[in-house]
Amino acid sequence: MIFWSALLAFGEFLAPSALMRLLGYLQDPANAVIHPLVWIAVLFFGPALRTLCSQRYVFVATRLLVRVNMTLVQEIYHTAIRSHIYDSSVAERKVNHGGSVVDKELSKGRQADITTLMSSDVQAIYNGREIFFAPVVVPITVIIAVIYLYRLLGWPSLFGVATLFLLSPLPTLASRRVSRIQRSVMQATDARISKITEYLGSIRTLKYFGWEPAMEKEVDVLRQVEQSRVWKRNLTAAVISLAGDLLPMMSLLISFSAVVLLTNNSLDAPKAFTALSIMEILRTQCVWVSNIVRNASTSLESLRRLDRFFDSAVEIKRHPHGPPAFHNATFRRTPVAAFRLQDINVAFTESALNVVTGPTGSGKTSLLLSLIGETILESGVATCPRDVAYVPQTAWLQNDTVRQNILFYSEFDKARYDSVVAACGLLQDLQQLPGGDLTVVGERGTSLSGGQKQRVSLARAIYSQATTLLLDDVFSALDTHTTAWVYDQCFRKGLLAGRTVILVTHLPSALEDAQTTVYIENGIITSVQTNEGSRLASSGTSTISNELTVVDSSGAVTPLNNGEADTDDKPDDGESTENEPSEQKVSSRLVAEQSSNGRIPRNIAFEYLFNFGGFSFVILAMVSTLAVQVAYFSVTYWLSIWADAYDRSDSIPNVGYYLSIYAATILIYLTLQFGNVVIFQAGGWNAARKMHRKLLHAVLHAPVSWFDQNPVGRAMNRFGNDVRSMDTVLPEYLNKLIDTCLRFLFRVASIASVMPIFIVPACIVCSIGILIGEMYTRTQIQVKRLTSINASPVFIHFIDSIAGLSVIRARDNMDDKFFSILSEKVGVHARAMEAQFNSNRWVAVRLDLCAATVTATVGLLAWKVGGDPGLVGFSLSHAVGLGQTILTLVRTMNDLEVELISFQRVKEYAEIQQEEEEQLTDHNKQDQPPAHWPNAGQVEFSNVTAKYFDGPNILQNINFTINPGERVGIVGRTGSGKSTLGLTLLRFTELVSGRVAIDGIDISRIPLNRLRTSIALIPQDPVLFSGDVQSNLDPFGELGETELQAALSACCTSIEVATSNATSSSQEDYDGQNTPQSLRLDTPVATNGENFSQGQRQVLGLARAVSRRAKVVLLDEATASVDKETDEHIQRLIRTEFPESTIIAIAHRLRTIVDYDRVIVMGGGEILEMGSPAELINLNGIFCDMLQKTGEYEELVQLIRTED
Repeated sequence: MIFWSALLAFGEFLAPSALMRLLGYLQDPANAVIHPLVWIAVLFFGPALRTLCSQRYVFVATRLLVRVNMTLVQEIYHTAIRSHIYDSSVAERKVNHGGSVVDKELSKGRQADITTLMSSDVQAIYNGREIFFAPVVVPITVIIAVIYLYRLLGWPSLFGVATLFLLSPLPTLASRRVSRIQRSVMQATDARISKITEYLGSIRTLKYFGWEPAMEKEVDVLRQVEQSRVWKRNLTAAVISLAGDLLPMMSLLISFSAVVLLTNNSLDAPKAFTALSIMEILRTQCVWVSNIVRNASTSLESLRRLDRFFDSAVEIKRHPHGPPAFHNATFRRTPVAAFRLQDINVAFTESALNVVTGPTGSGKTSLLLSLIGETILESGVATCPRDVAYVPQTAWLQNDTVRQNILFYSEFDKARYDSVVAACGLLQDLQQLPGGDLTVVGERGTSLSGGQKQRVSLARAIYSQATTLLLDDVFSALDTHTTAWVYDQCFRKGLLAGRTVILVTHLPSALEDAQTTVYIENGIITSVQTNEGSRLASSGTSTISNELTVVDSSGAVTPLNNGEADTDDKPDDGESTENEPSEQKVSSRLVAEQSSNGRIPRNIAFEYLFNFGGFSFVILAMVSTLAVQVAYFSVTYWLSIWADAYDRSDSIPNVGYYLSIYAATILIYLTLQFGNVVIFQAGGWNAARKMHRKLLHAVLHAPVSWFDQNPVGRAMNRFGNDVRSMDTVLPEYLNKLIDTCLRFLFRVASIASVMPIFIVPACIVCSIGILIGEMYTRTQIQVKRLTSINASPVFIHFIDSIAGLSVIRARDNMDDKFFSILSEKVGVHARAMEAQFNSNRWVAVRLDLCAATVTATVGLLAWKVGGDPGLVGFSLSHAVGLGQTILTLVRTMNDLEVELISFQRVKEYAEIQQEEEEQLTDHNKQDQPPAHWPNAGQVEFSNVTAKYFDGPNILQNINFTINPGERVGIVGRTGSGKSTLGLTLLRFTELVSGRVAIDGIDISRIPLNRLRTSIALIPQDPVLFSGDVQSNLDPFGELGETELQAALSACCTSIEVATSNATSSSQEDYDGQNTPQSLRLDTPVATNGENFSQGQRQVLGLARAVSRRAKVVLLDEATASVDKETDEHIQRLIRTEFPESTIIAIAHRLRTIVDYDRVIVMGGGEILEMGSPAELINLNGIFCDMLQKTGEYEELVQLIRTED
C-alpha cells in the first residue's frame, strides 16, 4: 500500500507540469524544444496513472478495513457474551465510614451502549481509514509542491510555504475540540438509544398504561441534548473545512504578493496558472487532511470507547466442575451491590428434586444465578456441573420457530421431542398455531402467551442433555390445570429421572415431593430439610428414553388423573411431529424486512431539502451556494486578467490594484463558503430534529400488531445508523452535490467561453460519464439496500443473545455456538459491504479516464485554436479540474442517493399507520368523555367477538356486566382467552362484533390514550423503566409527591417490601444485614427494573395502580410471581385501597379470587361458567374441578363458604 501511495503522490504533478509546458509553448512556440503533443499525452496519462494508483490502494485498504470492522464486531460480541454486563444507569448508594450516603456510578455497559459500539463506533473507526494513507501521500505531495513552487516562483514562494506551515496546526487544534465534543455527542447518543431500546423492548407495557406521550417527551429531551452537541461539533467541523480552503489560498496570495512586490519578476500566465494548479493540489490535500483529521478524531474517540469497554469487561468465571454445592460462599450481583448472599452452605442432592423457597426478594433467583457463575463470588467455594439448563423466571425465547427454541441447537430426536412437548402441555397450543411447531415465535416470543412462553422455555431445558436443571418459578405463569399437568408429567412420571433439578417455587406439591428443600430469607439460608421418604427420591437414574410412557405408540397422551380431567384441562391428542425438522418456517405475524427495487424516487431529495425549513430556506441555501461558486470562479478569472495585463502593456501594471482585488475575491469566497456551510448544517440539523420527532412519535404510537411483524432491531437501525446519517453526512452531501453541480456548469462555461468548439467533445464525454454514473448508481443503490438489510440480523442476534445471556452461558459451549452464528451473519454483511465499496472502485477508474480525456481534449484544442495565454490558462486550469469535478459529481450524486435511503427508511417508519387511526372508523368517531369518566366503574361486554390483527377469532360471543365496585375473577387454562378479555377492555384487539362499554359509553368512542390512562392495570409481566420510583409511578408528573408517597407507603407497609440503603443491579435488593427501609420516591430503578426481584417489581406495579385511584382496576396474573404470604397481603391491600373500584382479576392462583363477588371461567374463548364462588362449587363443574387440582380443596372451600 505504501508503494501505491507514493506513486500516487508523484502522479499528482504530471498534469500541472504538462500544463506549464503547454502554456509555455502557446506563449512562445519558437523556443519550444518538445512537441506539444507530448504534453497533451501527459495530460491524459498523468491523471490515468494517478487514478489507477489511488484505486488500487483504496481497494486493498478497504478490503482490509472491512475485515477489521467485522473482527471488531465479533470481538465486542465475544466480550459481551462472556462478561458481566452491569447497568450503568443506577447509582449505588453506599454508606461510608462516617455514616453518610455516597453515590457510586457503575461503570459497565448496558445492552444499548454495546449496541452503539457495534454500530456507530465501528463505523466511525472505518471512516477514519485514510489516516494510514495520509502519512505517506501528504508529506511527499507537500515536498514536491514546495520544490516545484520554488523553481517556478523563486525564493518568494518560500513566504507562501512558510504561511502554509504556520497555519497548518489550525485543523489539528480544531480537531481536538471536535474530539472532545464528539465524546459528549456519543454519550448523548448512548443515552438516547438506551432509552429508546428500553421503551421499545417494553412497548406493550407503555401501551397498557397509555404512557407513550410521557416517554416520547423524555426521549425528546435527550434528543435535544444530543442535537445541541451535534450542532457544536458540526460548526467546529465547518471551521476545519474552511481551513482547507484558507491555507492554500492564503499561501498563494502571499507568494504572489512577494513575487510582484519584492522582485521585478512578472506574473505571466504559465507561472500564475501552474502555481494555481500546484496550489489546487495543495488545497485538495489540505481539505482532504482536514476531513481526515475530523474523521480521525472521531475514530480515535471510538477506539478509546472500545478500549474502555474491553478493559472494563469482567469475564464470567465458571465454578469448578462438580456437584451443585456451596461452601461458606458469599456473592454479590455487582461489585458495588449492597445485597449479598451470605455464608451459603448447601449441597444439593444429585439425581433428585431440590426446591428453593422463601419470601419475595429473599435471594432465590440470585442463588440460582450464583450457582452458574452469574454473580461475583467474594468468598467461599462453589461447584457446578459443566452443563446446566437454566430456565429464568421471565421466559427467554429466540426469534425462531417453536421447534428450534426447544431443540436449542441439539439434534432432533422425534420420540424425545414428542414426549417433551406432550409433557409440557404444548400439543393443543401447537395445533392452534398457524404453522404448528414451525411457527416463528417472534421477538421475545410475542406470538405466544406468557404461559406458552414459559412452557416452551421449560421444554427447552428438559429436552436438553444437561444433567442439571435450574428452574426459576416456572409455574408462576401457568394456570391451575396446566400447572397440575406439567408438574405431574414432568416431575412425577419419570421424565426427569436421573437428573438433578433445582426448582424455585412455592408450589405445595413440589415442597412435598422434594428430597431437599432450601429455605432462604434476606440472603441467608435459614434451613435445609431433607426428605428421604420423598415419592421422587426413589426415581431411577436412567435419562429420558423412547420407552417413556408419556406418549404411547399411537401418539396419544396419557390422561391426567386417570382420564377424569376435562378436555380443556390438558392438551388434546395431536399429530406427532415430523421425523426431521423442516426448514420451512411459518409465522402469522413476523414479516421479512422489505427492500425497495430500483432507485429512490427523485422527490425524496426535495422532501429532505424542504425539511430544512420551508421554501424560503431552500431559496436561501440555493442562492448562497451560487454566490460561493461565483466568488470561486472570480478568483481564477481575475488571475487571468492580471496575467494578461503584462502582455497588453509594455509598462508594469498597477500591482496594488490587481493584488488588492485578488485578495478581496479570496476573502469574499472564504466568507461565503463558511456561511454556506453553516446554512446547510442548520438546515440539516432542523431536518434531523423534525424527522426524529416524527419517527419517535410514529413508532411509539404504532399498533401492537406492527411490533409483532417488525423486530425492535429494525426500528433501532432507524434510530441509530439512519438518524446518525441525517445528523452528519446528509446535509454535507447535499451541500456538496449542489456545489459540485454549479462548479461543473461554471467550468464547462469557462472553457467554452474561450474555446466554443469544446462543447462538442464535452457533450460526448459527459454523456459517457452520465451513462457510467447511471449504471453505477443503479447497482450501488441495490447493494446499499442489501448492506442495510444484512446489518439487521446482526443486531437482532445480538439483542437476542444479550437478553438470554444466563441461559446461553449455563449450557456447555453454547456461547461458542452463538458466536459462530454471529460470525455467519457478520460474514454475509461483510460480503455486501465489500461489494458496495468495490463498485466505488469500478466507477472511479472509468470516470477518471473520462476526466483525463476531457483534459487532453482541451489541451489539444488549445494547441490548435490558440488565443491569449491568460485566457487559455484560465480554461486549461479549469479543464484539469473538470475531470475531478465530473468524478466528484457522480460520486456525490450516488453518495447522496445512497444516504437518502436513510432518510427514506426514517420517512417510511415515520408514516406508519397509527394505532388510533387503525381502530377509527366512520361509525365510531371519537368524542371526549366527561371529565370524571369513569365515575362509577360499570363494565359491560355485549355479544363480543374479538381477534388479534388478522388472526382467528379468540373471544366468542362474550356477554356479562360487572356492576360498580364489584370484584370479578377470571380463570381458565392457559390460552383460554383470559388475558385477551382484559386486553379487549384496553382496545388491544379488533372487535369482530359486539360492544364493550364502561359507564355506558362505548370504549371505541373514547380516545385511546384517555381510555388506557383511565384504567389501572397490573400486568402479568411487570416492567419498570430506568429512572427512579417516582417516574415509574407517575411519568406525566400529574400527581404530587404526597399522593405518590402515600400510595408507595401503603404498598410497602402492607406488603413489607423493602430495599437496602443501596440499590444494586441484583435481582434481589433486600439486604438482610441492614435495617429494612421502605422504598422512597427517589430510589433508583435500573433498566427493566433489574435491581428488584420479580415479586418486588410486581408490588411496584401495584403501587402504580394505587396512585392512580382508578374506578376500574385490571389485574392480569398480578400475584403470580410472589409467595403465598405476599399474595395475601396484596389482596388485603386491594380491598383496602380500592373499596369503591371495580376489580377484574385474571388469576392462576384460585386462592386469589375465592373471596371475590363473582368468578368467570373461560375456555376456548368462551364463558364456560359464571357466578359466585359458592354457586360454582354447588354447580360441581369446571371451577370445582380446578379447586380439587390445587391440592388445597378443603381449605379453599372452607374460605368460600366463610365468605359466603
